[in-house]
Amino acid sequence: MSRQEITDKIYELLDEVGAVEINEGGNKVLISDMDSIQLISLVVEIEECFGIEIPDEYLVTEFFENVEHVIDVVQQLMNEQS
Repeated sequence: MSRQEITDKIYELLDEVGAVEINEGGNKVLISDMDSIQLISLVVEIEECFGIEIPDEYLVTEFFENVEHVIDVVQQLMNEQS
């Protein structure tokens, strides 16, 4: 799976759990106050979608403050767990 495909899917999943909003420039950005339900839903969706298990150290809201970091970790875990 290409980085762009991962990126597109991550944004789709973020949108599904209500964790993104559109800024003034028309770009999707993460909301700053993701609640625990959104966090758990997102983790479950990412794990199921990409066939990975996200380690416990990433199960914090800070992990989702930067989409590029999430994409990097998903890509890394896909490579390690395949």
